[in-house]
Amino acid sequence: MPVSTEKNFENKLLLLGEWLHSQDKFSGQKLKIKPRKSSITTGFSNETFVFNLSSKKMNEDFVLRLKPSGFKVFPNYDLHFQARIMRILRTKGLPTPEILYYEADESIIGSEFYIMNFIEGEAPSDNPPYHTDPEGMMGKASQEQRRSVWLEWLYYMSILHSQELEELDLDEFLGGHIGTGSLDKELIYYEEFLKWGMEGEENLVCEEALKWLNVNKPKNIQAYKLCWGDCRPGNILYKDFKAKALLDWEMATVGDPVMDLAWGLAVDDSSSLGLEIPKLEGSIENQEAIDIWEKNTGFSTKNYSYYRLLALFKFSVIMVRVAKKLIINDIIPLDSDFYKNNYVSNYLKKEFENIV
Repeated sequence: MPVSTEKNFENKLLLLGEWLHSQDKFSGQKLKIKPRKSSITTGFSNETFVFNLSSKKMNEDFVLRLKPSGFKVFPNYDLHFQARIMRILRTKGLPTPEILYYEADESIIGSEFYIMNFIEGEAPSDNPPYHTDPEGMMGKASQEQRRSVWLEWLYYMSILHSQELEELDLDEFLGGHIGTGSLDKELIYYEEFLKWGMEGEENLVCEEALKWLNVNKPKNIQAYKLCWGDCRPGNILYKDFKAKALLDWEMATVGDPVMDLAWGLAVDDSSSLGLEIPKLEGSIENQEAIDIWEKNTGFSTKNYSYYRLLALFKFSVIMVRVAKKLIINDIIPLDSDFYKNNYVSNYLKKEFENIV
């Protein structure tokens, strides 16, 4: 269930059409631009819409991603960074969408944006979590097809982690994050994120987890790699259960690559076991996923447990703002405490208690 706070999409689309006329690719063409029937393609953070562009010479679908101009889930957004990552990784053979335009000038349609090609495919559902959705892509799939989804995720994550950071030409965006302080910066960012999201309230579960994470930081980072951040099967478009597009790079950072592995498995566990729902048959077991990733990359998972708790902490922080967005959109009651008492934060609490 995507949730948009964008109220002026049709007007933005008209302005976008005028801007496209000024681009060399479409110069002189009489363009017709219209949203697809289900134009909102994704959910809780960025504003993402699918539109059709047609003329005598073409009839194609594209995706418009906007920097949010209303309610924000994350404190800040760097669409230029996202677009740059996808462009670079595409040249390295990874199936990221083709970025056609990036535009920083907010005066054009009211916010920073980029446009990418539309790719037919389907992703495992986040809402409802796919383990709970018998009518969804994964619910209808066979055990072998579900396993294929997981193996594709592991394969492309491993390819990402094989990239040499210095060859990705991302210093403009990541120069300040590379080195021994990268984990410190990650913890500081989410500490500030938590304070911003809670608006002066306490969140004891997250605060206690953060204290532990600061005290128990791994002493050595095995390698500094580009990490996807929101690295999980739900951010991959599949066709015939094979990966077609790797999406959503807004949480990308530099760090120990095991952080991505831990995130994908922890998010899936919290969205199934955290809801006390068994996983669908064919879902890969955590230990098998760990073994495959280690074999594919040659990296160690010695610090996996630390990064798993970090993942659950970060997910809980993000859920604060996701829940508040649901309140603003009248999807959950105004007096709900779901922003600090939800299946993710409860799962974090359970795992944290087992550690301490």
